Amino acid sequence: MRISNYGIELISMTDSDLEMVRTWRNHPDVSDYMFYQKTITKERQKSWFRSLDKTDVYLMIVNQGKKIGVINVKNINWWKRTGEAGVFIGDQDYRNSPLAMQAIFAMMDAFFYEFKFKALKATVKSDNENAIDFNRQLGYKVLSEFEDKVNMEVYRSPYTEARTKFTIVLEKFCLDEPMTELSAAEVSYFK
Repeated sequence: MRISNYGIELISMTDSDLEMVRTWRNHPDVSDYMFYQKTITKERQKSWFRSLDKTDVYLMIVNQGKKIGVINVKNINWWKRTGEAGVFIGDQDYRNSPLAMQAIFAMMDAFFYEFKFKALKATVKSDNENAIDFNRQLGYKVLSEFEDKVNMEVYRSPYTEARTKFTIVLEKFCLDEPMTELSAAEVSYFK
């Protein structure tokens, strides 16, 4: 899969990305916001990647040809058109830039408008106030809070309404027409 929108590209993660993603994921700036806190070994990373469901979508965030992070939609229910979204910027040079926002909007636009999803969920650590606040700005509502987890969900209509607040900013990043490409295998379940 390849999604291009808002000056950012999202491309399917491959085996060749695993070591870079593992390095990012093990860094405290990233791992501190994840539920799984143990150091990830090469073997565990490969095992995780092999265990993904064929409909789980893990995409590399690419800025001007450089891979800088990961965005995903997993636990997809095609009958209900729902999934669980997540994102992190691995390259520390880009952590305080608008690139995560650009990637999130590119992914959410594709899933809500092209793939006709009804809802996206997110599970966020309760101490990650920035992520919780930004998700609320995207139209997410808190479903439940338990221990260190905040479960959130957004439907297409509230996302569309919330998205209008970002239109002026997003237009600055619109360099080309939005584009989504699917592999032959992906076409069968995404369309």
